[in-house]
Amino acid sequence: MHDEWDEIEAAARWALEQQDPWLNLVSASQRATDSWHFWTCAFEGAVQRRNAALADQIMRERIQPHEDYSAQPWLTTDHALMLEQLGRFEEALGAIRSALGDLPFDKALQQVEWRLLAKQTSSSRKG
Repeated sequence: MHDEWDEIEAAARWALEQQDPWLNLVSASQRATDSWHFWTCAFEGAVQRRNAALADQIMRERIQPHEDYSAQPWLTTDHALMLEQLGRFEEALGAIRSALGDLPFDKALQQVEWRLLAKQTSSSRKG
């Protein structure tokens, strides 16, 4: 199983490094034996590369609709941070609150929520 997962992770990393990562991810995912592992690896790679638009696309189109998805705090927290990077504070706030639903006493998540609330308030005053 480890060899199989190593191959899946390598395929996801390779696709992320290509000129059109989304197209290559979709293509590589069709050969992956574990689509959940493939797409979570791709999401993590996009987050590490700070490619917020790609991370959001992976989350919305591949991870959230996946049969293995449940709003896992680590996924929703990373998604919230990518949404924040995109300036989509209301959506980011919804994602971080989902993570807080699972980990209500997590100080780091609470700090992210407060930061997002401040940014949301600030952006609504400007608009």
